[in-house]
Amino acid sequence: MADNARISRMKQKAWSMLDANRPEEAIASFKECIELEPDNVNHKIEYAVALYKLQKPDESLVVLDEILQKDPNYILALNNKARILIDKKQHKEALALYTQILNIDPKHIRTWIKAAQLMSSLGRYDKADACIQDGLKAAPEDPELWRERAIIARNDNRLEDALKHIEQSLSFKATDFDSLREKANILAALKKFKQAIETYTLALHQNKDDAEVKVSLGFALLADNQPKPALDAFEAVMKNDKNNAKVWEGRGLAFIALGEQARGLVNRGTAAMIEKRYEDAASFFDEAIQANPNFAEAWSNKGVLLEREGQFEQAAEAYRHALSLDRSAVICMHNLGMLYINHLNRRQEGLSWLKNTLKYDPQRWFKLPSELRSAVDAASYID
Repeated sequence: MADNARISRMKQKAWSMLDANRPEEAIASFKECIELEPDNVNHKIEYAVALYKLQKPDESLVVLDEILQKDPNYILALNNKARILIDKKQHKEALALYTQILNIDPKHIRTWIKAAQLMSSLGRYDKADACIQDGLKAAPEDPELWRERAIIARNDNRLEDALKHIEQSLSFKATDFDSLREKANILAALKKFKQAIETYTLALHQNKDDAEVKVSLGFALLADNQPKPALDAFEAVMKNDKNNAKVWEGRGLAFIALGEQARGLVNRGTAAMIEKRYEDAASFFDEAIQANPNFAEAWSNKGVLLEREGQFEQAAEAYRHALSLDRSAVICMHNLGMLYINHLNRRQEGLSWLKNTLKYDPQRWFKLPSELRSAVDAASYID
Protein backbone atom coordinates (compact mmCIF):
# COMPACT_ATOMS: atom_id res chain seq x y z
CA MET A 1 0.00 0.00 0.00
CA ALA A 2 1.33 3.40 -0.96
CA ASP A 3 2.48 5.84 1.73
CA ASN A 4 -0.22 8.54 1.87
CA ALA A 5 2.14 11.09 3.42
CA ARG A 6 4.70 10.52 0.68
CA ILE A 7 2.07 10.90 -2.03
CA SER A 8 0.80 14.08 -0.42
CA ARG A 9 4.34 15.50 -0.44
CA MET A 10 4.83 14.51 -4.07
CA LYS A 11 1.54 16.16 -5.07
CA GLN A 12 2.47 19.32 -3.21
CA LYS A 13 5.87 19.33 -4.89
CA ALA A 14 4.26 18.84 -8.30
CA TRP A 15 2.04 21.92 -7.97
CA SER A 16 4.90 23.93 -6.46
CA MET A 17 7.12 23.09 -9.43
CA LEU A 18 4.30 24.05 -11.77
CA ASP A 19 3.90 27.43 -10.04
CA ALA A 20 7.67 27.93 -10.18
CA ASN A 21 7.67 27.37 -13.95
CA ARG A 22 9.66 24.14 -13.67
CA PRO A 23 7.50 21.93 -15.89
CA GLU A 24 9.80 18.91 -16.20
CA GLU A 25 10.02 18.48 -12.44
CA ALA A 26 6.25 19.03 -12.09
CA ILE A 27 5.47 16.36 -14.66
CA ALA A 28 7.92 13.93 -13.06
CA SER A 29 6.25 14.39 -9.68
CA PHE A 30 2.75 13.86 -11.07
CA LYS A 31 3.92 10.70 -12.85
CA GLU A 32 5.46 9.40 -9.63
CA CYS A 33 2.13 9.86 -7.83
CA ILE A 34 0.39 7.87 -10.56
CA GLU A 35 3.02 5.12 -10.40
CA LEU A 36 2.55 4.85 -6.64
CA GLU A 37 -1.25 4.66 -6.95
CA PRO A 38 -2.12 3.71 -10.56
CA ASP A 39 -5.81 3.22 -9.77
CA ASN A 40 -6.29 6.64 -8.18
CA VAL A 41 -8.23 8.66 -10.77
CA ASN A 42 -7.69 11.94 -8.90
CA HIS A 43 -3.96 11.79 -9.59
CA LYS A 44 -4.62 11.40 -13.30
CA ILE A 45 -7.17 14.23 -13.34
CA GLU A 46 -4.70 16.58 -11.65
CA TYR A 47 -1.99 15.46 -14.07
CA ALA A 48 -4.29 16.24 -17.01
CA VAL A 49 -5.06 19.68 -15.56
CA ALA A 50 -1.34 20.35 -15.12
CA LEU A 51 -0.63 19.38 -18.73
CA TYR A 52 -3.39 21.75 -19.86
CA LYS A 53 -1.88 24.58 -17.79
CA LEU A 54 1.48 23.81 -19.39
CA GLN A 55 -0.17 24.37 -22.77
CA LYS A 56 -0.01 20.69 -23.68
CA PRO A 57 -3.69 20.14 -24.56
CA ASP A 58 -3.17 17.08 -26.74
CA GLU A 59 -1.22 15.30 -24.02
CA SER A 60 -3.92 16.27 -21.51
CA LEU A 61 -6.55 14.77 -23.81
CA VAL A 62 -4.63 11.49 -23.91
CA VAL A 63 -4.74 11.25 -20.11
CA LEU A 64 -8.44 12.15 -19.98
CA ASP A 65 -9.28 9.61 -22.68
CA GLU A 66 -7.48 6.90 -20.68
CA ILE A 67 -9.74 7.74 -17.73
CA LEU A 68 -12.85 7.72 -19.91
CA GLN A 69 -11.95 4.35 -21.46
CA LYS A 70 -12.33 2.82 -18.00
CA ASP A 71 -15.31 4.98 -16.99
CA PRO A 72 -17.07 6.69 -19.93
CA ASN A 73 -19.36 8.59 -17.55
CA TYR A 74 -16.74 10.15 -15.31
CA ILE A 75 -18.14 13.70 -15.16
CA LEU A 76 -14.98 15.56 -14.13
CA ALA A 77 -13.02 14.02 -17.01
CA LEU A 78 -15.84 14.81 -19.44
CA ASN A 79 -15.93 18.42 -18.26
CA ASN A 80 -12.19 18.89 -18.58
CA LYS A 81 -12.16 17.30 -22.01
CA ALA A 82 -14.97 19.60 -23.17
CA ARG A 83 -12.97 22.65 -22.00
CA ILE A 84 -9.98 21.56 -24.10
CA LEU A 85 -12.16 20.85 -27.13
CA ILE A 86 -13.63 24.36 -26.90
CA ASP A 87 -10.11 25.80 -26.96
CA LYS A 88 -9.42 23.68 -30.04
CA LYS A 89 -12.59 25.10 -31.68
CA GLN A 90 -14.22 21.66 -31.68
CA HIS A 91 -17.51 23.08 -30.47
CA LYS A 92 -19.78 20.30 -31.72
CA GLU A 93 -17.72 17.66 -29.92
CA ALA A 94 -17.64 19.73 -26.72
CA LEU A 95 -21.41 20.20 -26.79
CA ALA A 96 -21.84 16.43 -27.19
CA LEU A 97 -19.83 15.92 -23.99
CA TYR A 98 -21.96 18.45 -22.10
CA THR A 99 -25.07 16.64 -23.35
CA GLN A 100 -23.61 13.37 -22.11
CA ILE A 101 -22.99 14.89 -18.65
CA LEU A 102 -26.56 16.18 -18.47
CA ASN A 103 -27.94 12.80 -19.46
CA ILE A 104 -26.01 11.36 -16.52
CA ASP A 105 -26.99 14.13 -14.10
CA PRO A 106 -29.67 16.63 -15.21
CA LYS A 107 -29.06 18.65 -12.04
CA HIS A 108 -25.42 19.32 -12.89
CA ILE A 109 -26.00 23.09 -12.93
CA ARG A 110 -22.50 24.12 -13.97
CA THR A 111 -22.83 22.06 -17.14
CA TRP A 112 -26.07 23.79 -18.14
CA ILE A 113 -24.19 27.07 -17.72
CA LYS A 114 -21.15 25.89 -19.67
CA ALA A 115 -23.33 24.63 -22.51
CA ALA A 116 -25.16 27.96 -22.55
CA GLN A 117 -21.89 29.89 -22.59
CA LEU A 118 -20.68 27.79 -25.50
CA MET A 119 -23.84 28.54 -27.48
CA SER A 120 -23.63 32.22 -26.57
CA SER A 121 -20.00 32.44 -27.74
CA LEU A 122 -21.19 31.17 -31.12
CA GLY A 123 -23.93 33.82 -31.26
CA ARG A 124 -26.68 31.21 -30.84
CA TYR A 125 -28.47 33.07 -28.09
CA ASP A 126 -31.77 31.23 -28.48
CA LYS A 127 -30.00 27.89 -27.94
CA ALA A 128 -28.08 29.36 -25.01
CA ASP A 129 -31.26 30.57 -23.37
CA ALA A 130 -32.88 27.18 -23.94
CA CYS A 131 -29.99 25.53 -22.05
CA ILE A 132 -30.54 27.83 -19.09
CA GLN A 133 -34.29 27.24 -19.13
CA ASP A 134 -33.68 23.51 -19.04
CA GLY A 135 -31.36 24.03 -16.09
CA LEU A 136 -34.01 26.09 -14.32
CA LYS A 137 -36.41 23.17 -14.58
CA ALA A 138 -34.03 21.25 -12.34
CA ALA A 139 -33.15 24.21 -10.09
CA PRO A 140 -35.67 27.05 -10.46
CA GLU A 141 -34.21 29.08 -7.57
CA ASP A 142 -30.55 28.92 -8.56
CA PRO A 143 -29.25 32.53 -8.73
CA GLU A 144 -26.32 31.62 -10.99
CA LEU A 145 -28.66 30.25 -13.67
CA TRP A 146 -30.75 33.43 -13.57
CA ARG A 147 -27.63 35.57 -13.76
CA GLU A 148 -26.35 33.64 -16.77
CA ARG A 149 -29.73 34.06 -18.43
CA ALA A 150 -29.44 37.82 -17.86
CA ILE A 151 -25.96 37.87 -19.44
CA ILE A 152 -27.24 36.00 -22.48
CA ALA A 153 -30.14 38.44 -22.87
CA ARG A 154 -27.80 41.44 -22.54
CA ASN A 155 -25.46 40.01 -25.18
CA ASP A 156 -28.51 39.51 -27.41
CA ASN A 157 -29.49 43.17 -26.77
CA ARG A 158 -32.71 42.17 -25.00
CA LEU A 159 -31.99 44.55 -22.19
CA GLU A 160 -35.40 44.68 -20.51
CA ASP A 161 -35.47 40.88 -20.37
CA ALA A 162 -31.94 40.93 -19.00
CA LEU A 163 -32.99 43.31 -16.22
CA LYS A 164 -35.91 41.04 -15.25
CA HIS A 165 -33.64 37.99 -15.13
CA ILE A 166 -30.97 39.68 -13.00
CA GLU A 167 -33.61 40.95 -10.59
CA GLN A 168 -34.75 37.34 -10.26
CA SER A 169 -31.19 36.29 -9.47
CA LEU A 170 -30.87 39.00 -6.81
CA SER A 171 -34.20 37.99 -5.28
CA PHE A 172 -32.50 34.74 -4.21
CA LYS A 173 -29.15 36.29 -3.22
CA ALA A 174 -29.41 40.06 -2.78
CA THR A 175 -25.76 40.74 -1.97
CA ASP A 176 -24.16 38.58 -4.66
CA PHE A 177 -21.25 40.53 -6.16
CA ASP A 178 -21.46 39.01 -9.66
CA SER A 179 -25.19 39.65 -9.92
CA LEU A 180 -24.85 43.23 -8.70
CA ARG A 181 -22.12 43.82 -11.26
CA GLU A 182 -24.27 42.35 -14.02
CA LYS A 183 -27.27 44.44 -12.99
CA ALA A 184 -25.11 47.57 -13.16
CA ASN A 185 -23.84 46.55 -16.62
CA ILE A 186 -27.42 46.14 -17.82
CA LEU A 187 -28.48 49.49 -16.37
CA ALA A 188 -25.52 51.18 -18.06
CA ALA A 189 -26.49 49.55 -21.38
CA LEU A 190 -30.01 50.93 -20.84
CA LYS A 191 -28.43 54.37 -20.27
CA LYS A 192 -29.84 54.46 -16.74
CA PHE A 193 -26.54 55.79 -15.50
CA LYS A 194 -27.54 57.05 -12.05
CA GLN A 195 -28.98 53.63 -11.19
CA ALA A 196 -25.91 51.95 -12.71
CA ILE A 197 -23.61 54.11 -10.55
CA GLU A 198 -25.58 53.20 -7.45
CA THR A 199 -25.42 49.49 -8.29
CA TYR A 200 -21.70 49.51 -9.16
CA THR A 201 -21.16 51.15 -5.76
CA LEU A 202 -23.17 48.41 -4.07
CA ALA A 203 -21.06 45.81 -5.87
CA LEU A 204 -17.88 47.48 -4.61
CA HIS A 205 -19.22 47.20 -1.07
CA GLN A 206 -19.05 43.44 -1.62
CA ASN A 207 -15.65 43.49 -3.35
CA LYS A 208 -13.88 46.81 -2.91
CA ASP A 209 -10.79 45.80 -4.90
CA ASP A 210 -12.46 44.75 -8.16
CA ALA A 211 -10.75 46.76 -10.90
CA GLU A 212 -13.28 45.89 -13.62
CA VAL A 213 -16.16 47.35 -11.61
CA LYS A 214 -14.16 50.48 -10.79
CA VAL A 215 -13.49 51.04 -14.49
CA SER A 216 -17.15 50.47 -15.37
CA LEU A 217 -18.13 52.86 -12.58
CA GLY A 218 -15.78 55.46 -14.04
CA PHE A 219 -17.40 55.27 -17.48
CA ALA A 220 -20.89 55.42 -15.95
CA LEU A 221 -19.86 58.56 -14.03
CA LEU A 222 -18.54 60.08 -17.25
CA ALA A 223 -21.82 59.32 -19.01
CA ASP A 224 -23.63 61.01 -16.10
CA ASN A 225 -21.46 64.14 -16.55
CA GLN A 226 -19.44 63.58 -13.37
CA PRO A 227 -15.85 63.76 -14.70
CA LYS A 228 -14.07 64.40 -11.36
CA PRO A 229 -15.48 61.32 -9.55
CA ALA A 230 -14.90 59.37 -12.78
CA LEU A 231 -11.24 60.42 -12.78
CA ASP A 232 -10.96 59.33 -9.15
CA ALA A 233 -12.33 55.89 -10.08
CA PHE A 234 -9.82 55.49 -12.93
CA GLU A 235 -6.94 56.71 -10.76
CA ALA A 236 -7.80 54.08 -8.14
CA VAL A 237 -7.23 51.36 -10.75
CA MET A 238 -4.15 53.07 -12.20
CA LYS A 239 -2.34 52.68 -8.86
CA ASN A 240 -2.13 48.91 -9.43
CA ASP A 241 -2.40 48.57 -13.21
CA LYS A 242 -0.61 51.06 -15.45
CA ASN A 243 -1.10 48.94 -18.58
CA ASN A 244 -4.89 48.96 -18.65
CA ALA A 245 -5.92 50.62 -21.92
CA LYS A 246 -9.49 51.20 -20.71
CA VAL A 247 -8.19 53.13 -17.71
CA TRP A 248 -6.01 55.37 -19.89
CA GLU A 249 -8.94 55.96 -22.23
CA GLY A 250 -11.24 56.77 -19.31
CA ARG A 251 -8.69 59.13 -17.77
CA GLY A 252 -8.30 60.84 -21.12
CA LEU A 253 -12.01 61.45 -21.51
CA ALA A 254 -12.23 62.66 -17.91
CA PHE A 255 -9.37 65.13 -18.35
CA ILE A 256 -10.94 66.46 -21.56
CA ALA A 257 -14.28 66.91 -19.79
CA LEU A 258 -12.42 68.82 -17.04
CA GLY A 259 -10.90 71.16 -19.63
CA GLU A 260 -7.41 69.62 -19.80
CA GLN A 261 -7.49 68.93 -23.53
CA ALA A 262 -3.82 68.17 -24.15
CA ARG A 263 -3.46 65.90 -21.11
CA GLY A 264 -6.64 64.07 -22.07
CA LEU A 265 -5.45 63.50 -25.63
CA VAL A 266 -2.11 62.15 -24.36
CA ASN A 267 -3.96 59.68 -22.15
CA ARG A 268 -6.13 58.56 -25.05
CA GLY A 269 -3.03 58.20 -27.20
CA THR A 270 -1.42 56.04 -24.51
CA ALA A 271 -4.50 53.80 -24.52
CA ALA A 272 -4.21 53.43 -28.30
CA MET A 273 -0.49 52.68 -28.01
CA ILE A 274 -1.12 49.93 -25.43
CA GLU A 275 -3.62 48.38 -27.85
CA LYS A 276 -1.04 48.76 -30.68
CA ARG A 277 -3.30 51.14 -32.60
CA TYR A 278 -0.29 53.19 -33.57
CA GLU A 279 -1.93 55.40 -36.21
CA ASP A 280 -4.61 56.44 -33.71
CA ALA A 281 -1.95 57.03 -31.07
CA ALA A 282 0.04 59.28 -33.42
CA SER A 283 -3.11 61.30 -34.19
CA PHE A 284 -3.88 61.78 -30.48
CA PHE A 285 -0.31 62.90 -29.68
CA ASP A 286 -0.25 65.32 -32.63
CA GLU A 287 -3.61 66.74 -31.57
CA ALA A 288 -2.26 67.18 -28.03
CA ILE A 289 0.74 69.08 -29.39
CA GLN A 290 -1.56 71.28 -31.46
CA ALA A 291 -3.68 71.96 -28.36
CA ASN A 292 -0.59 72.81 -26.28
CA PRO A 293 2.76 72.93 -28.10
CA ASN A 294 4.57 73.36 -24.77
CA PHE A 295 3.18 70.20 -23.15
CA ALA A 296 6.32 68.13 -22.62
CA GLU A 297 4.44 64.90 -21.94
CA ALA A 298 2.92 64.95 -25.43
CA TRP A 299 6.36 65.21 -27.03
CA SER A 300 7.74 62.51 -24.73
CA ASN A 301 4.94 60.08 -25.56
CA LYS A 302 5.33 60.84 -29.23
CA GLY A 303 8.98 59.86 -28.82
CA VAL A 304 7.97 56.53 -27.25
CA LEU A 305 5.65 55.82 -30.18
CA LEU A 306 8.27 56.74 -32.79
CA GLU A 307 10.80 54.51 -31.02
CA ARG A 308 8.38 51.57 -31.06
CA GLU A 309 7.93 52.11 -34.78
CA GLY A 310 11.71 52.05 -35.34
CA GLN A 311 11.97 55.75 -36.20
CA PHE A 312 14.90 56.31 -33.87
CA GLU A 313 16.21 59.68 -35.05
CA GLN A 314 12.71 61.18 -34.98
CA ALA A 315 12.15 59.66 -31.54
CA ALA A 316 15.37 61.24 -30.23
CA GLU A 317 14.28 64.59 -31.63
CA ALA A 318 10.91 64.30 -29.86
CA TYR A 319 12.62 63.38 -26.56
CA ARG A 320 15.04 66.32 -26.88
CA HIS A 321 12.15 68.69 -27.56
CA ALA A 322 10.32 67.37 -24.49
CA LEU A 323 13.43 67.98 -22.38
CA SER A 324 13.75 71.51 -23.74
CA LEU A 325 10.29 72.11 -22.25
CA ASP A 326 10.89 70.22 -18.99
CA ARG A 327 14.50 69.67 -17.99
CA SER A 328 13.44 67.41 -15.10
CA ALA A 329 11.43 64.89 -17.17
CA VAL A 330 13.08 61.78 -15.69
CA ILE A 331 11.43 59.15 -17.89
CA CYS A 332 12.25 61.16 -20.97
CA MET A 333 15.92 61.41 -19.96
CA HIS A 334 16.04 57.68 -19.35
CA ASN A 335 14.37 56.87 -22.66
CA LEU A 336 16.68 59.19 -24.58
CA GLY A 337 19.74 57.71 -22.89
CA MET A 338 18.77 54.13 -23.69
CA LEU A 339 17.82 55.09 -27.24
CA TYR A 340 21.27 56.63 -27.83
CA ILE A 341 23.00 53.56 -26.39
CA ASN A 342 20.89 50.81 -27.99
CA HIS A 343 19.94 52.25 -31.38
CA LEU A 344 21.92 55.35 -32.39
CA ASN A 345 25.49 54.36 -31.46
CA ARG A 346 25.94 57.43 -29.27
CA ARG A 347 26.95 55.62 -26.11
CA GLN A 348 28.72 58.40 -24.21
CA GLU A 349 25.91 60.85 -24.77
CA GLY A 350 23.43 58.20 -23.71
CA LEU A 351 25.38 57.47 -20.53
CA SER A 352 25.39 61.17 -19.70
CA TRP A 353 21.60 61.37 -20.06
CA LEU A 354 21.28 58.37 -17.75
CA LYS A 355 23.59 60.16 -15.30
CA ASN A 356 21.25 63.16 -15.41
CA THR A 357 18.35 60.81 -14.75
CA LEU A 358 19.97 59.65 -11.51
CA LYS A 359 20.38 63.24 -10.35
CA TYR A 360 16.57 63.49 -10.17
CA ASP A 361 15.81 59.85 -9.32
CA PRO A 362 18.76 58.09 -7.59
CA GLN A 363 16.74 54.89 -7.07
CA ARG A 364 16.61 54.39 -10.82
CA TRP A 365 20.27 53.28 -10.64
CA PHE A 366 19.05 49.90 -9.39
CA LYS A 367 16.82 49.55 -12.47
CA LEU A 368 19.69 50.06 -14.90
CA PRO A 369 21.21 47.03 -16.65
CA SER A 370 24.10 45.87 -14.48
CA GLU A 371 26.60 46.29 -17.33
CA LEU A 372 25.78 50.01 -17.55
CA ARG A 373 25.97 50.98 -13.88
CA SER A 374 29.70 51.58 -13.54
CA ALA A 375 29.80 53.33 -16.93
CA VAL A 376 26.97 55.65 -15.87
CA ASP A 377 28.75 56.41 -12.59
CA ALA A 378 31.84 57.47 -14.57
CA ALA A 379 29.92 59.56 -17.11
CA SER A 380 29.66 63.34 -16.99
CA TYR A 381 26.47 65.31 -16.49
CA ILE A 382 24.77 67.16 -19.34
CA ASP A 383 24.34 70.84 -18.60
